Amino acid sequence: MPKIQVLRKYQKLLNSHNDIVKTATLLHVEIIRLEELPKVFLAYDTDNRTGDLPKHGKYLMLIFLKEREDYTTALNLFTTLRAFTPEKYFYYAKKVGKVFQVVT
Repeated sequence: MPKIQVLRKYQKLLNSHNDIVKTATLLHVEIIRLEELPKVFLAYDTDNRTGDLPKHGKYLMLIFLKEREDYTTALNLFTTLRAFTPEKYFYYAKKVGKVFQVVT
């Protein structure tokens, strides 16, 4: 199973028990420029720690579907940003639809 590393306990990664989800399915990979993202999105993505990111640059936006805890849990998405390299782009593009282990 491929892995996605997370550095902090971001709100977007939490399940209903306030724990980081253990697995998530990669739904989409998008090449973006940080300077073109709305400030509200950057605040969401970093838990208001936007200083942790550079002001500009080419990045990958990965969109994941969180694991479902039970059949009553609503579907839930989260994004994560990764610095762009062609190798990373092709790696993640080939993994769309795959389940990733979320590791801290």
